[in-house]
Amino acid sequence: MQRDERIIEEFMNFSRIPHGSGNEKKVGEYLVEWAKAHNLKCEMDSYGNVIMEKDAAVGYENAEKVILQSHMDMVCVADSGKEYNPVTDPIEIYRDGDFLKAKGTSLGADDGAGVAMMLYILSDNTLKHPAIRAIFTVEEETSMKGAENLNIKYLDAKYLLNLDWEEKDSISSSCSNTVSIIFDSPVTKEKNTLPGYKIKAMNLLGGHSGCDINLPRANAIKILASLMLDTNCSVASFNAGRVVNAICAEAEAVIATDCDVAEAVKAFKDAIKAEYPNETALEITFEKCDVETVLCKADSDKLISFLTSVHSGVFYMSKYTPDFVETSQNIGIVKLSDSLHIEILARSSSKFHSEERKRAAKALAIAYGYSLSIPSENPIWEEKGENDLIRIMKKAYSEVVGEDLKVIGVHAGLECAFFSSVKPDMQMVSVGPQLYDVHSPKERWEISSLGKTIDFIIKALEMMY
Repeated sequence: MQRDERIIEEFMNFSRIPHGSGNEKKVGEYLVEWAKAHNLKCEMDSYGNVIMEKDAAVGYENAEKVILQSHMDMVCVADSGKEYNPVTDPIEIYRDGDFLKAKGTSLGADDGAGVAMMLYILSDNTLKHPAIRAIFTVEEETSMKGAENLNIKYLDAKYLLNLDWEEKDSISSSCSNTVSIIFDSPVTKEKNTLPGYKIKAMNLLGGHSGCDINLPRANAIKILASLMLDTNCSVASFNAGRVVNAICAEAEAVIATDCDVAEAVKAFKDAIKAEYPNETALEITFEKCDVETVLCKADSDKLISFLTSVHSGVFYMSKYTPDFVETSQNIGIVKLSDSLHIEILARSSSKFHSEERKRAAKALAIAYGYSLSIPSENPIWEEKGENDLIRIMKKAYSEVVGEDLKVIGVHAGLECAFFSSVKPDMQMVSVGPQLYDVHSPKERWEISSLGKTIDFIIKALEMMY
């Protein structure tokens, strides 16, 4: 069996186990049993991270150890109407030409691809490489708790390859931070006397709130907020978003208004499609429904004003790298029932502008009377220029692919930022095959990119003697 087929087989086996962030216990146990079956030393730490050890190949006994690292969790999102419980339901993977996809859900190639490539490298005893420590972390897609709490004793290596990259012709050597911003508020409800409607924005492209934030994609939360402002409505409920690091592709609200909702929806849908011509599948629907209670007028106006005015998108482009996003913000989750809960994720590769986002959040909380919490803030992995590892990766890529390798930063959080914060001298890069539309049901893995990627990684390991 060819390398790429063996990797896909590992991915299919791994993916049979539901493994959304916070639900990795069973897949962690699977990895421990996998290591035992392959006679590898293995342990699981108290946070659920799994660490495996593979001895150096013959001739590499004196080479410095190298770390391979990936995360075992995935973002679980599904198409509208898809019956899917991410805690219990496995994803349904299929091939479509040159792509691996999942039926109606995200695929989990972010970072199942990295896990599968690591398992292949660990299982193939014909490969030439130094001693390998393989680290599989938990909750990367939410809190990065696994990387943040990894014992520093596991980072005693000169080189670390993070296998969580999504572009076949480049590697990353730096990343932005992420700041989780949460607003909460009690609400006051009153009896409704106006016609009630359920409105819904759905079938948007969505995507990664870092890598895709500069693309012309609409946010379903922002669409519904603007539409509600146009209808001068009172709000009964609002439900949007599953994960804060995905551009919201579907949102639903129940409102009460004496406005002509049909006319407002048509006008706004036409305006959105004109502004976002690539959102070809966008639907904005409405239907009449019974609404007994709504937020009091003050709370309704406050919520609609907040959601309409808060920015979701790019703030600043890089001063140094053309076409590279420096600072952005995504409003990813809104839940309104008996209380209000809003989650926003800010990203920046500038410490100054990252602090600016937190100040702005504090100002919004004061202005609207919402409570503010910042439960997590990940560090920045700062660019440090070319080093020995980057030179090895460039040479390996040139020999395998016959082209020059691009070395870039990424407007997203990578676990390397945590490792760099405690081991600043360790040389790290992020590498992986070509993935598209991660964190969305349109996620797909380009199969033809896999062979070159794994060959390139293996060639780099051979050069680390």
